[in-house]
Amino acid sequence: MASLDHLVSHNLQCPICFELLNDPKQLSCTHSFCPKCLSDLLSFSSQSVADVLTCPVCQTTTAAVGGSVANLNTNVPLKCLVEDYRNRKGLCEMCDKKARATLYCCDCGKDMCKACLKIHNKWSPNLKHEVVKVEDIRENRVVLKKKVYCQEHKSDGQEQVCTDVCTTCKKFICIRCRMLYHEKKGHSVLNAEEYNNSIRREIEYLVDQGKTKATTIKDHVTYIESQLSRAIDHIDVTQAQINKAYDELSRRLKERKAALDWQLYVQKKELRQKLEEMKDASERVVVNIESASELAGYSLKAPLGRHIIAIRDSLSGELKHVLDKDDPEKKLASDIAKSAEEITFIPQSQCDELEIGEIRIVKCQLKCDVDLANESSMNAMAATPDGMMAVGYSTGGIDIFADDSQLQKTVLKDVKALGVGFLSDGRFVVLTTSNSIVLYTSEWEMLDARFETLGLDEGGIADLTIDGHDQIYVSYRTAKKIQEFAPAGGKAIREIQCDGYEP
Repeated sequence: MASLDHLVSHNLQCPICFELLNDPKQLSCTHSFCPKCLSDLLSFSSQSVADVLTCPVCQTTTAAVGGSVANLNTNVPLKCLVEDYRNRKGLCEMCDKKARATLYCCDCGKDMCKACLKIHNKWSPNLKHEVVKVEDIRENRVVLKKKVYCQEHKSDGQEQVCTDVCTTCKKFICIRCRMLYHEKKGHSVLNAEEYNNSIRREIEYLVDQGKTKATTIKDHVTYIESQLSRAIDHIDVTQAQINKAYDELSRRLKERKAALDWQLYVQKKELRQKLEEMKDASERVVVNIESASELAGYSLKAPLGRHIIAIRDSLSGELKHVLDKDDPEKKLASDIAKSAEEITFIPQSQCDELEIGEIRIVKCQLKCDVDLANESSMNAMAATPDGMMAVGYSTGGIDIFADDSQLQKTVLKDVKALGVGFLSDGRFVVLTTSNSIVLYTSEWEMLDARFETLGLDEGGIADLTIDGHDQIYVSYRTAKKIQEFAPAGGKAIREIQCDGYEP
């Protein structure tokens, strides 16, 4: 009765944490576990497919719908057994009074009441017996030692006590099976004590490694927080610059300011999100390491049982998988913070009173190093639509360079250029030394388009730029103003007075 009772108690325990099963969840292989252990197992699972659980006993996979173990089937019959076990009243097996058993003799294998304990102890050999409280057994404060039998020895109904462990087959075996089968097959076999000592050292080492790695990643989380402050502080300073420039202008600039604020907000939100995602990911790794370490530690408390080898091997493997992941690099967080510092506010020239400025990402990087044949006469430079660089000279000609610094070709050798630019459709715009704008096709053929610009005498030396809407702007040093032209040519559609400033 008592041995059966405690065998039932053992079979009602979660194979991972060895607590009585509470709301047991059943996997597709029919093995059952408590929900907390399954949740921890799912959180650091090494499966390549998300939301898949691997049974630590038999390695069968089970899909966890929605990534939650709550969606797994509850083992209702087992749950009822656990509840019955918790509620039932055990009776003394040594008397006929039907007294409630409160004690258990581990050597006799009997439940007994206090009165029967006195009778039990009258025989002097019984005084050496180990007697524990039944309540302590039920609450797992006392774990009963039990004999472990060979898992594959076949005899005439006789159970052979386990003396060894085959780490190749992951089974408990007897000395007979070891000598007759496993050693002949070249299997790795340890005696039970050697195995226990070996696996204990391995798991304790992994747990220590987990603590060390968790500390490293916690330090990384702190570093990410500092980089987050660094990025946000710089962006906030940039925001203050925008506000200061805005306050100096009229209320007519509110629309423009709102656009700039939104642009900066998007940058800020994106950088914040990246750093916070890195922080969250690192914190999740810490939780996974701690959960895996806790589950692996549980297995050390377990008595030798039929599934303990597979469970220990599975949990140790999961912990190894978590620990094998590379440590995060601080450079990733630093690069994001650095990209925030590359956001610079450039105030607009005072010649256009309706412009407050613009947000630019200023990142200086050496793309190519070119020796120019006419360096002293270089007056213009622009990026071509296909990623090359066009350099114009006041003495004539425009060189086209590839991004590897190699000169590809020279075009318009007779055209003396003060400014160059490209329209979005590939057409090429040249401002000549006589302040004339000439429009060319992408094949460098001149188009019949005329622009009524100011001559040298009236306007002075000019310069050219093209905005994102293909509007062409020409500035004049002597006239101190800017003309805006449509790509079709003709008269200027707008003149911007620079109020005495040289554009």
